[in-house]
Amino acid sequence: MKVYTVQELETYYRMREQGYLIGDEKFVCEDFKKPYQWMMKQMEKKIEGYNGKDYPIWVWKRNVNRNEHDLLSKGTKGVILTLEIPEDRILWSDFDQWHFVLNNAPLLESEDEWERYIEDEESYPTEETWEKIFDLNLLRRNGKLNEEWIQGVTPKITMSMVKKVTRFIAKSSKHY
Repeated sequence: MKVYTVQELETYYRMREQGYLIGDEKFVCEDFKKPYQWMMKQMEKKIEGYNGKDYPIWVWKRNVNRNEHDLLSKGTKGVILTLEIPEDRILWSDFDQWHFVLNNAPLLESEDEWERYIEDEESYPTEETWEKIFDLNLLRRNGKLNEEWIQGVTPKITMSMVKKVTRFIAKSSKHY
């Protein structure tokens, strides 16, 4: 399956040297380590052969445009790698819904769920609600899926998966 990942140029050079790339904990914000650990547990359940230890590489279903804002910090030299990865090596989720996990918030679908949550926030099974981020059909039916923002995680990418390299220098952020 054709997918895209955005990486710093130096990361790509390191990948070329070693022949592969795996995620690195040092690039994960301290506040997001627990959500990443949760994602890695999901990968372990859903991607055969994943060791549960290596941090994920993030990929996009959509073609990433090098002129987009917010790909990397302003002025950073980067690459967009066009990859061919077997679909069973990718765990897909919704970018917007992933933010519920990042914010340690429950992903609730109905008024009844909200009422149960409000009654007993302390013991509510918040983590169980997060698995909805992977159910793209449910999100699509509920009008909560933006097809342009389907993201995936994969345990490892190799140089043999790289089909195209597009260099760029990151633009300024639209948000600052």
